[in-house]
Amino acid sequence: MAKQSTQQSLSILQSVVDQYNAHPRVVTHTTSALELQRQLDVSLSEQGADVSELETMALNYLRLNPDVSSAKFNKLLYSGMNHAALLGDWITSLSNATMHTYQVSPVATLMELELIRQWNKLVGFSQGEGVMVSGASQANLIAMLLARHRACPEAKTLGIQKTLVAYVSDQAHYSSLKAINVLGIGSDNLISVASDQQGRILPAALEQAIIASLELGHSPFYIGLTAGTTVLGAYDEVAPCAELAKRYNLWLHIDGAWGAPVLFSAKHRHLLADADLADSMAWDAHKLMNVPLTAAVILTKETGLLKDVCSGGGADYLFHRDQNADYNLGERSIQCGRRADALKVWMSWKSIGNQGFADKIDQLQELKQGFVTLLENHNFELLHQPSYLNVLFRYRPEMPISEESAKSLSVAICSRLKEKDIAYSDYATCKGKSGIRLILANPETTLVQLAKMLECCEQIAGEHLASGIYTERLVK
Repeated sequence: MAKQSTQQSLSILQSVVDQYNAHPRVVTHTTSALELQRQLDVSLSEQGADVSELETMALNYLRLNPDVSSAKFNKLLYSGMNHAALLGDWITSLSNATMHTYQVSPVATLMELELIRQWNKLVGFSQGEGVMVSGASQANLIAMLLARHRACPEAKTLGIQKTLVAYVSDQAHYSSLKAINVLGIGSDNLISVASDQQGRILPAALEQAIIASLELGHSPFYIGLTAGTTVLGAYDEVAPCAELAKRYNLWLHIDGAWGAPVLFSAKHRHLLADADLADSMAWDAHKLMNVPLTAAVILTKETGLLKDVCSGGGADYLFHRDQNADYNLGERSIQCGRRADALKVWMSWKSIGNQGFADKIDQLQELKQGFVTLLENHNFELLHQPSYLNVLFRYRPEMPISEESAKSLSVAICSRLKEKDIAYSDYATCKGKSGIRLILANPETTLVQLAKMLECCEQIAGEHLASGIYTERLVK
């Protein structure tokens, strides 16, 4: 294949986008992996291919991937299209800058520093700092690394010499389990603390767990709270946990990957009250801020600690002590090569301002409340009282069925909604009960659309129940 110019690549991109937008799209296809392998030739070979093959595959890629921009896509913690951020993402790819030093990414460095300043201002870290990361999984890892450094700074050079113990709620994201494994602390030393019926960590249970570790001669070092849990959208209360962190000298981190943007809204920021009492915060821009994957940040209240923990090496050939040395963000990061994700976040934020994000939060919260009212007026059961934009619910039959059957029915409803192109939703289990998990992240979603979805849910449920497949599993 002949070498392509930038203009040729843009021409192909324009052609693919035009074809992709030419016809209405289903929210997702139901093709299995084996079927798709038979349909597509993704093989690589010794010889290059004609550019037309690249264009064809690019179009197939778009057509066969779930349409996450659709208002019918409510499966994951993001949805919709952010055109300012998309522009930023394209420009970032064209430049292909890396973020380890100011010299090779001057504009993006200044943008990232301004983003971090604004994020810290929202959280209440008046003297804080931070660095952008690939996602909250990495942010949570770095937070635990910071906590380890505070508890035993010698671990950076000598390794861990004592049994450290961390605490998260039983609703926390699984990234904490990954982090404690990667850091060599051991998964047995991550304590899962009970939560209440709304999915919030119980401070009394947290203190009991800390005391139990101390009695074993272990060293508690980290508390991980969640702002917007994955299933229920719950916000752990910060103030009582901050008091425990202070009393027992533990690092307090908040995983705000999904729920932190509520801080934009004057009306709803109370959900994350006292965030400034934490030591660190994770925030995903690629979730509710709707920036293309991936873009996130780890924020810290204390300055200088990121460099103390993450730096090491590179001074002879990369991190030169010149007049811009203080702007070399690579020494705050566990990455070397790092994409300039600041541009797409900055362009999105610049285009709508804080108020634009606040309006989105307020609109979606109002939509959530309208949906809850619809559920209460039909044959559906809420499995929690949603404070944020997650709603876990299920169909409520006239005759009670077993929990196993209730889960099976929710799975069947989700499958049929997808097949009928009504909605691409997911199912989840929490507190021993299973239901349909609706995520409201796209401001293009309407109450009329959600009402139609519920009508379809009732129809699908009626058909399954009438078939008699659950008769033998009726609760007696």
